[in-house]
Amino acid sequence: MADYKFYGWRTADIKEKHGLTPRNLYDMLSDIWCAETCAPRLRGDWSPENKTLGQCSITAFLIQDLYGGKVFGVPLEDGSFHCFNAVGDRVFDLTSEQFGSVTLSYTGCPEQFRETHLAEEDKRQRYEYLKARLFARLPKIIETERLVLRPFVESDAADVYEYLREPTVNCFASMKLDTLEDAKNAVKKRTREKEYCFAVVLKDSGKVIGEFFGEPEADDPERSTPDTFSPCWMLNRAYHGNGYAYEAAKAYFDYLFSEKGIRRIYAYTEDYNIPSRRLCEKLGMRREGFFMEFVTFINNPDGTPRYENTYQYAILKKEWQ
Repeated sequence: MADYKFYGWRTADIKEKHGLTPRNLYDMLSDIWCAETCAPRLRGDWSPENKTLGQCSITAFLIQDLYGGKVFGVPLEDGSFHCFNAVGDRVFDLTSEQFGSVTLSYTGCPEQFRETHLAEEDKRQRYEYLKARLFARLPKIIETERLVLRPFVESDAADVYEYLREPTVNCFASMKLDTLEDAKNAVKKRTREKEYCFAVVLKDSGKVIGEFFGEPEADDPERSTPDTFSPCWMLNRAYHGNGYAYEAAKAYFDYLFSEKGIRRIYAYTEDYNIPSRRLCEKLGMRREGFFMEFVTFINNPDGTPRYENTYQYAILKKEWQ
């Protein structure tokens, strides 16, 4: 992990709903902070080398939008306050490096309120500008009542290892992870797939409990825009039986049909995978076929291929609507 210069960076490992930590946000904001977002009285001294100058209050309230918590202010000699964030037991200040070698005291500081700070029209406009530019860079997420579906981040590796040490069905046998290091490498690949590959995350804890993935495909080789999709899903067995799979699948199907232009979704599931078959039926998918000894993923004890009996389910966009 690279070293950062802002106060509290070592323990700034909490995640917001996109899976990003304050360190990730600092990296993104470093490309956004500019003279236009700097406080007017300090704008003449702003430079890319001192990028956090005059950015404290609008940054702190933007971080509060993403992580919650409270904003506090270090009293300064001119009567103003330097704003920083406290989320649970994590205290961090993304704009502290503007003070150079001066050490600020973050204890006993008064709470700061956005109603007071953003009542200043110039500050409110700078905050809105900073927020719009940051949110434009945030990855796509899908929210449900209890879950967030979001792209993977590297810190998800331990959770992914937990459910892929022993895949629940044979079709995922090739994805089995033997070590945490294997999981880290696998998750790095997932982080590059942001359009259709989503981690399934519990809102209340931030834990990754599964994933959905797939790629659109053309049912006609001459078709320029693929409009058919075969999703794959897996869920940590410790979280089966809570309705999470249906909640996530419904949101994922909505996304495919309403935002990605998919016309038809189909899925294969082994005959012994009763939970997956029930999920397809609960989603309103039609059973279109049953294929005897259709495909093999693992071998029998004697080394011969073990062929799976497989069901195919499908649903059209017009049926979903």
